[in-house]
Amino acid sequence: MDRDKMQRRYLRDEWPRQVGNLASTLTRLSSRAEDARYDQVVASLLHEGTLFMEWCAPNVPLEIAVELVSMQRELVLWRRIWPVGAARPLLAFRTRDMADRLLEAAGFY
Repeated sequence: MDRDKMQRRYLRDEWPRQVGNLASTLTRLSSRAEDARYDQVVASLLHEGTLFMEWCAPNVPLEIAVELVSMQRELVLWRRIWPVGAARPLLAFRTRDMADRLLEAAGFY
């Protein structure tokens, strides 16, 4: 799917659902980060996560937007160095933590 089409599709939802979809991407990333067979998938999910953060930030409450900025910076850094075998468990932990925090902020927990 091209970026513009994906963005239009993503933005048609209300912000809680956008944040939920972002959390889903982060959870999928977390579940695949520790297995080298999924390095390409992880790289793609890192990119998708940064895009979703950029797209939903203007729509969310300020406190969530501030957190998204920090999360997006971290994902960009991960994208620059990926794959790093020894860091796989850390990426899995960090992205799962991000997903949990976003789900709670959006009212899913």
